[in-house]
Amino acid sequence: MAVDTWPGRAEIDVLKEEAIPAIVAALRASGFEVRTENETAVSAGQADETHHVYVDGMTCRSCEITIERKFKRVRGVRRADADAARGVVKLVCEGGCVPDIGELRGALKGHEYSVRRVGAGDAEPQGERPSFMRLVGLFAFVILLGSLLSKLGLFRQQFNVAGSMSLAAALTLGLVAGSSSCIAVSGGLLLSSAAKFRERYGGLSATGRMRPVFMFVAGRTLSYGLLGGAIAAIGKAFTPSPLVTGALIVAAAVFMLVMGLDMLKIAPRWLKSVLPRMPKSLSHRILDAEGKEHPVMPFLLGASTFFLPCGFTQSLQLYALTAGSFLKGGLILGAFALGTAPALLALGWASSSLKGKAGRLFFQFSGALVIVLGLWNVQNGFTVAGYPLSLPELGTGAVAAGNGANVDVPEVVDGVQVIRMAVGGSDAPYSPDTLTVKAGIPVRWEIDGVNVAGCISYLQSRKLGIGIQLRQGLNVVEFTPKTPGTYAFSCSMGMFRGTIEVVS
Repeated sequence: MAVDTWPGRAEIDVLKEEAIPAIVAALRASGFEVRTENETAVSAGQADETHHVYVDGMTCRSCEITIERKFKRVRGVRRADADAARGVVKLVCEGGCVPDIGELRGALKGHEYSVRRVGAGDAEPQGERPSFMRLVGLFAFVILLGSLLSKLGLFRQQFNVAGSMSLAAALTLGLVAGSSSCIAVSGGLLLSSAAKFRERYGGLSATGRMRPVFMFVAGRTLSYGLLGGAIAAIGKAFTPSPLVTGALIVAAAVFMLVMGLDMLKIAPRWLKSVLPRMPKSLSHRILDAEGKEHPVMPFLLGASTFFLPCGFTQSLQLYALTAGSFLKGGLILGAFALGTAPALLALGWASSSLKGKAGRLFFQFSGALVIVLGLWNVQNGFTVAGYPLSLPELGTGAVAAGNGANVDVPEVVDGVQVIRMAVGGSDAPYSPDTLTVKAGIPVRWEIDGVNVAGCISYLQSRKLGIGIQLRQGLNVVEFTPKTPGTYAFSCSMGMFRGTIEVVS
């Protein structure tokens, strides 16, 4: 016997044809819709018919896969093709068979979808969009909250990554990272995903709705352990350049922007097409192999956060380069990822547990938050890549940090101009954050590492060719600017920024 679940076909070799009715009866008694080849051949002379139905509540590729698999079990339906962007499902049915709307609705029982026929004058589903005033209120609240947390100092980095590191220190560092701005990328991705999965898993228990969140955290922890060990084994060649890191940050930010707009029901159809999509055929095969309906994308998305690093992550990745063994590097980064788990689980629980009006409001708040984080990370990504954008600050800790002192051209001593800056002080991450030098004269940049940790433990300026891991105390960078202009420098994530003005 050979069974292929997705097409819904089983080949059974029998010794006697008399056994076929008994097999069919047994399968039907178990709840399966069964047709033998002989029964199918009766309608073979009639061409397949195509019908369309509207399904309200579809939001993502997971919804499409769920509905396709459910409708495939309805009597007479050979194939189903769902389009979440349009809210339409195309049904290819056996000749002469018109799918019963009641059966289609019954197939989706327990899910938060509604089915209706496509008729004259029917409008495609649009979803419940928040009013303009609610949108203004949501974004104002997100920005106000970010500004408040920033002023309270909750986005500051407090732990130093230097010297020998224990697993307890790495775990503690993860706990701190989970409550800082470094959770912006991975937390934003989880938040958007968890909010989406809340719709799909609405009929399950609280534990069931948390399953995608657990998968995300498990994928993140496992990948950090394995890839942390790989970094320790293969060395510095694995570390991405600022340009690559910036491109990854911008790509994640675009993903977050589109997801946030979709969560608020204001994303145009064409914009949804930019989201990365797992092939449906592969998804169906994976679901068949697992034997139960759950997407693997949360696990893969969690694993991919290793390549969208926060400042703490990059600090530990650099440390792992010197770990000397696969086991030590893996344990250090694995412990760090485990430390970030409580914050991620808390985000996932909030988005999966709230229902009714509170649930809708949180869903919309999540969408606004994801959009703000996306805009913030677009700015950060371009800064890391060496092309800073002049966008308004979003109040979430991404600051052109500090005062604008030291704007005068430094005095040249023995043919070298000396500039000084403190990093991680109590006043600002960079003080001063604006420096001025002359073109064509060597520069000695003396950097006082007051409290270098997380993002600010790494200083970079792609266009000046600068990239240095800072340590406590005095750090010296030497370079010669050749062309007048404004050159940005930043932390590893572009969250904290400054500029060097090169004048002629």
